[in-house]
Amino acid sequence: MDKTTKELLELMKNSGSYDDYIKANRNDISQSFAKIDRTLSSMLVIKGLKKADVIMKSGIETHYAYQIFSGRKTPSRDKVIMLCFGMNLSVDESQQLLKITGYPQLYGKNERDNAILFGLTKRISVIDMNNILFDLSLELLV
Repeated sequence: MDKTTKELLELMKNSGSYDDYIKANRNDISQSFAKIDRTLSSMLVIKGLKKADVIMKSGIETHYAYQIFSGRKTPSRDKVIMLCFGMNLSVDESQQLLKITGYPQLYGKNERDNAILFGLTKRISVIDMNNILFDLSLELLV
């Protein structure tokens, strides 16, 4: 995958058909994003964390969280963010997890995302994060 998005769009404009375009550029287009269960399992090992501890700290209902970890459920962006808090991830690690699981990264100019970035930076709990969001009249992490 060496071509930029801009280059791919230019090639697309100049292509006679989508079929021709995709055949010529298949290797430069992501087929799918990483499955969250594999990514989370890797992160647990790398960070030396226990699944039960992460789930407890994330604030996600236990049964549902285990379904995420097993790959039976695909979490929402908010659930991924809650897992970032549960794993005590840095901002960079959280952004990477969002990116590789196909969700938009946190955007500092968005008020809610900015507050979440603050919470990740300060490594606060999900409960404390939701208190900040509540005080700002922003949607809670649920």
